[in-house]
Amino acid sequence: MGRQLKFLVGIAIIVGTVGFLVWTAVDQTKMYMITVSEFLGSGNAYANSTVRIAGKVAPGSMVWNAEKRELLFTMVDMAGIPGEVKVHFAGLLPDMFAEDRNVVVEGPFSDATPFEARAVLTSCPSKYQAKDGGTAPGYDQGNGAGGGKTS
Repeated sequence: MGRQLKFLVGIAIIVGTVGFLVWTAVDQTKMYMITVSEFLGSGNAYANSTVRIAGKVAPGSMVWNAEKRELLFTMVDMAGIPGEVKVHFAGLLPDMFAEDRNVVVEGPFSDATPFEARAVLTSCPSKYQAKDGGTAPGYDQGNGAGGGKTS
C-alpha cells in the first residue's frame, strides 16, 4: 500500500468520524417548537423527538406542591384555538410563572396525559411593550424613514 493511499484512508476515517459525531449531536439536541393546537393535531408526527410547546397557563389550573416541588397546570393555545394540554413538571417553580401568562414547556413527545415537562420557560411580554401611543424611552422616530435610537 502506497504512502498516499494510507494518507487518504486516514483522512477518510477522520472525516467519517467527525461527520458521525456531528450528526449524532445534532440529532440528540434538535427539537421542534410548536403551539398547543399544533401539538394536539400532530398525532405521532413528533414521536421520539423532544418538543417545545408554546401556550398560555389556563386561569385556575395551577397546582403547586412546594414540598414535593411538583407543578401541575393546563396550557391553552395563545391564539385562542380550542384545546388544552395538561402539564406536569417536577422542579423549582420558575420565577415569573403565573396563571394567564405565556409559557414554553420542553420535554419528550408523548401522547400520555399529563405531558411530562423537563423545563418550563416563562415570559412577560407586557414588560417590553410601549404604553398606548408611546414609544420606548430613548427611541426617536426621526423623519419617518424608520426612526432610530437616540444617544
